[in-house]
Amino acid sequence: AILTALHIADLLKQAGCSLPELVAQSFETYPQRLENVRVEDPVIRRNWHTCDAVQQAIAQAESAMGNQGRVLVRASGTEPLVRVMVEAADASLVNHWTDTLAQKVNQHLA
Repeated sequence: AILTALHIADLLKQAGCSLPELVAQSFETYPQRLENVRVEDPVIRRNWHTCDAVQQAIAQAESAMGNQGRVLVRASGTEPLVRVMVEAADASLVNHWTDTLAQKVNQHLA
């Protein structure tokens, strides 16, 4: 933690600005949406990534958005859920792909 703090302090000195200013310059935030899909069977939930239909849908979403978005699908560690999160430069893409992927998870895993 101390080493990290020293590196950040050095970056701030080099940049000549405050931490909030440096963070604001470092990345652009995109709209994002999280959809939870209930998957009761723990074996299916833990092995969601072996479902070809879901994997193909994720690949299609990632290809369509390119470097303007990202997809995160994961099983919850504490609840009977598969979480689908989409983040993209365009909110309509976020909504479209979140709905599409959540529907695919529901159709093939729930």
